[in-house]
Amino acid sequence: MLLNLDLDYDSELVADHCGSCTLCLDACPTQAIIEPYVVNSNKCISYATIELRDAELPQPVAENLEGWFYGCDICQDVCPWNRFEQTTNEARFLPREGNVNASLAEVLELTPETYTERFRGSAMKRAKLSGLQRNARTLLETRPSSGDKPPS
Repeated sequence: MLLNLDLDYDSELVADHCGSCTLCLDACPTQAIIEPYVVNSNKCISYATIELRDAELPQPVAENLEGWFYGCDICQDVCPWNRFEQTTNEARFLPREGNVNASLAEVLELTPETYTERFRGSAMKRAKLSGLQRNARTLLETRPSSGDKPPS
């Protein structure tokens, strides 16, 4: 929303529920959370595997993917406040068949047409075909024992 008005800030602040907890900082495999409430996106696996358009992943990210192909969210998994989260019943948010534990070799073989068909209407399209293939290639190069070999 764009306005040509000067607006006052809300006087109410959001309560800080974190206290002295550092679980997200401690769990981040790339130390992307550099201090409470501050993320260095250049180190973040989610940013690198979804939004970054570079041909190669930054080395610190590539070395710490730990199997993450698209996104990460370890910080969300370890946050004690997320225990209050309720799983949705909304069908549009359910994982699509073939996209959970996707075959990296299959991702490398996608064409623009098969990519569009497979990911139509999916948030995974944000990474673009080149990004998904870059991620798959990086995982295969850094974890060759995964049993999923790149096509010859």
